[in-house]
Amino acid sequence: MKGPRVTEGGANSASLAIPAIVVILVLVLGATIYLWRAGYIRRKTAYATMLVLVVALAGFAMWMYWYPMQDLGG
Repeated sequence: MKGPRVTEGGANSASLAIPAIVVILVLVLGATIYLWRAGYIRRKTAYATMLVLVVALAGFAMWMYWYPMQDLGG
């Protein structure tokens, strides 16, 4: 049996880096909210963490808007 053909036009790791970073930031934001609501972390710590994550998400969103076809390396 032959395996699937590998095409050269597929997605590379650079094109997947930004969406993966955004997904990870959103997951960490959700985990922070969960831990805060469950009482595992303090309110001020949760607010500081959420502020950093929201600023990072906004920064990535602006970067993706201004430079849609570039990757992090270049």
